[in-house]
Amino acid sequence: MKKAYLYIRVSTDEQAEKGYSLRHQEERLRQYCQLQHIEVVDLFKEDHSAKTFERPAFRQMLALMKKNRGKANLLLFLKWDRFSRNTGDAYGMIGQLNKMGIEPQAIEQPLDLSVPENKMMLAFYLAAPEVENHRKALNVIDGMRRSVKEGRYVTTAPKGYKNSRDETNRPIIVPGEHAWVVTWVFEQLASGAYNVKEIWRQAKAKGLNVSKSNIWYLLRNPIYFGKILLPAYKSEEARLVKGIHEPLISEELFYTVQDILDGRKRKVPSKNTAREEYPLRGYLQCRKCGGNLTASSSKGNGGMYYYYHCTTKCGERFKAELANEKFVEELGKISANRQSIELFRIIMGEQYKELNKEKAVSMKEINTEAVKLRQRITNMQELLADGKIDPSDYRDIKSRTETQLNSLLAKQQQLELVEDNLGDYVDTAAAVLTDLPKYFTGADLAIKQKLIGLMFPEKMIFEKNAYQTIKPLEVINLICRTGGGSDGDKKELASKNGSQSYGVIPLGLEPRTHTLKVYCSTN
Repeated sequence: MKKAYLYIRVSTDEQAEKGYSLRHQEERLRQYCQLQHIEVVDLFKEDHSAKTFERPAFRQMLALMKKNRGKANLLLFLKWDRFSRNTGDAYGMIGQLNKMGIEPQAIEQPLDLSVPENKMMLAFYLAAPEVENHRKALNVIDGMRRSVKEGRYVTTAPKGYKNSRDETNRPIIVPGEHAWVVTWVFEQLASGAYNVKEIWRQAKAKGLNVSKSNIWYLLRNPIYFGKILLPAYKSEEARLVKGIHEPLISEELFYTVQDILDGRKRKVPSKNTAREEYPLRGYLQCRKCGGNLTASSSKGNGGMYYYYHCTTKCGERFKAELANEKFVEELGKISANRQSIELFRIIMGEQYKELNKEKAVSMKEINTEAVKLRQRITNMQELLADGKIDPSDYRDIKSRTETQLNSLLAKQQQLELVEDNLGDYVDTAAAVLTDLPKYFTGADLAIKQKLIGLMFPEKMIFEKNAYQTIKPLEVINLICRTGGGSDGDKKELASKNGSQSYGVIPLGLEPRTHTLKVYCSTN
């Protein structure tokens, strides 16, 4: 007498779309066994996809078969798509069952596999559901890509957002309960007040549930300034698409944070305060102990008084208003002269070819790495469609890969901002250097501190109501007259320029060129 294990399987969508049910399959199988005088050894049922054999009930059944060899000689199921929806895996499992003396058989699609021609029918029965799965997966991918191209974020909302529906009942993301915390995270990192680890701890305390590693993915995600990554697919390259959702931060803030994460931006001193009265805080050195000076205010009879002072017991302290005025006077000693500006234009024109070469190399490196990441996403999509990777693993790998790709695309966009003609930026730099005191006093605090940091790389010492050491960046000396000298000492300028070659990054020019260097030389 033949003995059989019965296997029934259904997935949620099949119950809804095709009317499959576990009860119906069990009734049909038991009825068949009764008519064919087959003894039922055991029954296994589950609600699981057949893309792979990594199914709880099937693995349990397989373990029992191995443990009790010879207890049954049949494995019965309704149709071959109940057994598997993956042709390659199915053939392997059939071979494994045969070695244990068990013949798998679909009662509604019976095949005698000892007849070679029947293997062609088996291939059809197995391939048909696999093709159906693949087509369904492609339809899902195409639908999701169409939505992304329309600016819709269609997967699980990132931190700070929540999934919702618009007036047409289509998916959209909207700011969630902790959207303000995400904005705060970007602003704090851009300010330089804290590092990523410290910001993560404070964000957790404010209610943002994000892991220590995922805070980096959050900071790299362009979704927060209103862009969605459209991954590469077939002949389409990956690109950023403007989203229809509300951004939580500005594009400028996002790229400022990317600069900091990539180590390209000088951070504002960690104890800096946003006070117009202290533009030099973080850039002054104590003349007595050599430490960094801080700043504070005190209230007197005439109102508030502001001071730069040392944090040690050395007692160094002077009025901020006086130090600020004297600094503006120092700026008045620096102004562009016509001859050096013209020379600067020539140098920039001659050396721009070198800049273009470095830009091309950087773009090539980015494109090469981006192609690898896009291919990785495509490979993961194919594995998911074939049922060879778990959806949760796919989402995790996709998230990490897209974060890396976002970073590359951000770098690519910034490099593309380097225009072919730097004449406008030279004009802007010349205008600023022509009247630095006017430009400095009219600027806001952020611009003032940026200018100080760019022009004066070394700390300054204020003593006896004057600056004892104030050394501007060497390139400033090359294109400006400093120290109140005359405009006409051309021989000295020519001598200095002819004997030196400098490799500097034009940090004062916009847009930023980052790691691309301009090599200035008169040789």
